[in-house]
Amino acid sequence: MSVAVLVTCELELSPSLESEWLNDLPPARRAQIGRWPERRDRQRSLLASRLLLAHLRRLGHPPSALATLRYPPRSRPTLDLPLHWSLAHCDGRIVAAASTGSPVGVDVEELGRLQAGDFALYLNAAERAWAGRSARRFYSLWTRKEAVAKAAGTNGLPSLPAVDTSPGRGRAAFAGQLWRTLPLALGAGHVGHVASAELDASVTLDHLPAEALL
Repeated sequence: MSVAVLVTCELELSPSLESEWLNDLPPARRAQIGRWPERRDRQRSLLASRLLLAHLRRLGHPPSALATLRYPPRSRPTLDLPLHWSLAHCDGRIVAAASTGSPVGVDVEELGRLQAGDFALYLNAAERAWAGRSARRFYSLWTRKEAVAKAAGTNGLPSLPAVDTSPGRGRAAFAGQLWRTLPLALGAGHVGHVASAELDASVTLDHLPAEALL
């Protein structure tokens, strides 16, 4: 089983293109994004939706399939298709993971100055010891945990203390099972992971120029 991951950078959308991409979404999602006050947040979300659309096209689904997108409260978003997928974005990067086999989750963060001690309540003793004072190691742990929580369909932050990344390289334990976790090559300034319920999952990663989504 394979997981496909698409990555792009931020792109400043014109008001007309932002409106056009919003209109490709179902009314409920359109209204939700339209209420967000920060334009960059709206545009990152729309770019993530276009990466999802790129996945759909590669799998032979029509663009109209995006109109079935739903974001139920306290559960993972869905499409009316036999597809597992996950979206994430931060300053500078937008990521979409998809699989036809089993649940997936993805997370990305811009590398900053946070360390394990800043979020100690979300890390177990082994994780805190491994991360030490390294910001990169902290963000690696954080994105692994977030990716697993998303793959499991949980409500994010409250679940993170229960995601245990200490079973070994490429593995995490959560909700009574092991999950496959793999780092993503996103450049020196960003850290990300993808998680899969399939322990033997392989991952393909494609970097798309944002202009290719237009």
